[in-house]
Amino acid sequence: MFLLGRESETTMQSDGLSGYAEPAVAADAAAADGTTETWVTFQLDEQTYALHIWEVERIVRAVEVKPVPESPSHIRGVVNIQGRVLPVVDLRARFGQPTRDIGLDDHFIIANTSTTSVVLPADAALGSLEVSGGFVPHDDDERTRCLQKIVPVDGELIYALDLERVVFRDGSFSDRDFASVLAELEMT
Repeated sequence: MFLLGRESETTMQSDGLSGYAEPAVAADAAAADGTTETWVTFQLDEQTYALHIWEVERIVRAVEVKPVPESPSHIRGVVNIQGRVLPVVDLRARFGQPTRDIGLDDHFIIANTSTTSVVLPADAALGSLEVSGGFVPHDDDERTRCLQKIVPVDGELIYALDLERVVFRDGSFSDRDFASVLAELEMT
């Protein structure tokens, strides 16, 4: 189950009673051995992306983003979420796609890497999904390097993200420096 709280937060396929969201099950993606993973799905442009449910802290409505000078090109800025200053990672910029302004109808997915929390803007939060299988992509474009796998569900491809690669790219020196800055932001 996935807990979502306050009014400003988006519920995902809620049961309508407890505020919990039940994962949708993709019948055509069930594994022969019964092993499944639960993913939180969201939309960016016309594409569906996913993160492991354990990486997602919650989903809230978009708020104003404050720019941060000299940050990596895929970092839009920071937001204050209940007293926590969190970096906003622009997936469009990260994937080398044209960016757009964040609208009030957009959602922020607050997700946790092994070292920090980040905010991912999304056009829509779609819900949770239990899937199994999938395939590892072999293309060498920027988006593909950020994927764990691609999972076909109901005739659609869901791109399961590797959150560490999305945020920190390749672990280079500048990424480690950025990780230090993020850690300092979280302590303030």
